[in-house]
Amino acid sequence: CLEAQQHPAVAPGDALQQRGQEVLLSSACVLCHTIRGTPAGAKAAPDLTHLASRQTLAAGTLYNTPGHLAGWIVDAQRLKPGNKMPPNSLTGSDLQALLAYLTNLK
Repeated sequence: CLEAQQHPAVAPGDALQQRGQEVLLSSACVLCHTIRGTPAGAKAAPDLTHLASRQTLAAGTLYNTPGHLAGWIVDAQRLKPGNKMPPNSLTGSDLQALLAYLTNLK
């Protein structure tokens, strides 16, 4: 509902999600994205506050699944050439933590 979308992001629910939030907040993601209720407050790219509540990613190009989200984070150009999302080099464990955090943002 629209009212729920206006609230800040939910806090990480476990240690893995907390680590994912730390990965996001210490990465270049914060230079473009907002997650309300966190220090991430840039306005150049989509607001990720309620990312997990969306059915699609990449302006409707991809279903919002953990696999698609991981592919988008790592190499968005491969999935949708010409978009403004840069590639991100993350370790496997950092990517899994980031996915745990982002998929909790409902």
